[in-house]
Amino acid sequence: MKVELLDRTKKKKIIDLLEENYGIEKIPYLLIKTGKEKIRAYSGNLSWDELNKLGKTVNVELIGIRLCSVIDESIRINFDIENMPVIKEQMNKNIVEIDDEQITEWLKGKNLNISTDLKAQFVLIKNKGDFYGVGSNRKTFLQNYIPKERRVKN
Repeated sequence: MKVELLDRTKKKKIIDLLEENYGIEKIPYLLIKTGKEKIRAYSGNLSWDELNKLGKTVNVELIGIRLCSVIDESIRINFDIENMPVIKEQMNKNIVEIDDEQITEWLKGKNLNISTDLKAQFVLIKNKGDFYGVGSNRKTFLQNYIPKERRVKN
């Protein structure tokens, strides 16, 4: 597995994408790229050099928390990161507010038949002030990305 610690320039590109898509302007963590598209946020006590040495000797796929995935020129924020206060407080763009009936369907893993004029490929799903995940904006419906293990059973 290729692991890359992102320098300031690469981190800025990720933050620019996050700001454009979700309104997130600051990430106070080290960013680590694993694989082709996964970006992780790390806030531990290891320095950049220590992480670099560690990355060369062991698999650091599990260090930090998964922040997002960069897919082509789009960015999909990870559901777990939405619960971090420093990130959640900044999210203010490309949000689709859904009602109680729709959130029940969403949590079961169903797509929602909602038309949206938002231009972003990935949108945040929100109900009564709480974020519930990210959906793919297909213009005529929202595609659900909740993993099967997190879905509400019927």
